[in-house]
Amino acid sequence: MNFQLSVNNYTITAISNGITRWSLYILLIFGPLARGSVQGWAVTTIHLVTLIALASFFVEMSLTSNWKWIKTPLDKPILVLIFLVILSTVFSLHKYTSIWSTVLLLNYLIIYYLIINTVRTRSQIRQIIYIIIGVGTFLSIFGIIKLGGANPFSWWEYTDIPQQSIRLSATFGNANHLAGYMEMALLLALGLLLTGFSGGNRIFIITIIIMFLAALILSLSRGGWFGVIIGLSFMAAALMADRHFKSKKLILALGGSFLAVALIVLSTTPVVERIQTLTESDPEVNMYGRLVGWGGVNKMISDHPLIGTGPGTFTTVYTQYQPPGLAKRRFYAHNDYLHFISEVGLALSVVMVWMIIALFRKGFKKLRNSSRLVRGTTLGAMAGITAILVHSISDFNLHIPANAILFTILGALAVAPLPIDN
Repeated sequence: MNFQLSVNNYTITAISNGITRWSLYILLIFGPLARGSVQGWAVTTIHLVTLIALASFFVEMSLTSNWKWIKTPLDKPILVLIFLVILSTVFSLHKYTSIWSTVLLLNYLIIYYLIINTVRTRSQIRQIIYIIIGVGTFLSIFGIIKLGGANPFSWWEYTDIPQQSIRLSATFGNANHLAGYMEMALLLALGLLLTGFSGGNRIFIITIIIMFLAALILSLSRGGWFGVIIGLSFMAAALMADRHFKSKKLILALGGSFLAVALIVLSTTPVVERIQTLTESDPEVNMYGRLVGWGGVNKMISDHPLIGTGPGTFTTVYTQYQPPGLAKRRFYAHNDYLHFISEVGLALSVVMVWMIIALFRKGFKKLRNSSRLVRGTTLGAMAGITAILVHSISDFNLHIPANAILFTILGALAVAPLPIDN
């Protein structure tokens, strides 16, 4: 009888663990395919899938009586972050909006801790990385096909967005957000290539990475281009200082290949025209317009410095601060840092710096590990995080659930404990 009970418990535990991890995989796949998950029904789906993953995790922990908390370097800043967000929500100018924004933040934090506690073995780490690369491959191929005018899926044809015909956006509604996803996926794949692939697998992954790069360039996202350049520079510097990395010439070869692809694609007329918009007179698309808009955000912050206006309230409150000369209403600050600080308060800036320092400090320690998988995953995750943090200076990628989920998972991979051999 006891034996049968043990067998049943083991079976339920295995099923629960599988449900938790597959729910996380589903979120990674679903997010980009659902137009970046910016619409209400997609966000609701993310909440439901995350709840299923969390419930399954608790079932597994209850059956195994293993409630051990895996500590991470981000635990303390996350606790302070939650406190600040809740405090800002209590005094929010629009409490209902802030409550749901707080729920979405908690959703991301749950995903972070589920990755830390359930993706523990080498095979599980590989699975989640292969899913990210697989999604990126689909986005690249489909994006190129769609850009060529041969979209076979009508539900990914967004007639309300005029730039769809000249910018590669794939399933995303905004090409800049597709670029945000691709830069993280590209650098994660590149990290594995430089430290863990060989032979035929290396040729295959190089092909995929070049395709990622082409899709990123064809998105015509200037922030994406700059972000990936900084991410690549970070990766190159880390590898040159890595005593385990012997293929220094590979960096030069890949750098030359990337430069050749970039020059070919950058020489196309749409890309040249996109670069020219940095200085053209229309304030809706040039950097001057961004700077003018940020002036209004700074005024908003100065009026609500301690606890902000409340999570998620920027869209409503900023209408009082939007400077003249900007014809279109702005729903985002086009700078994630200013956007978040305006909603939660200046203290958030300290927490953001704290989290970045803690993450990179742990990541650099893991780069000294002898395991190629650990070094490749950590390096790729850190480079992808670097790219999106740079891109977020002039965009709002971290407000796009699909990108925020990938960013969260990269953060978890960067600071997670060393994997268990399996």
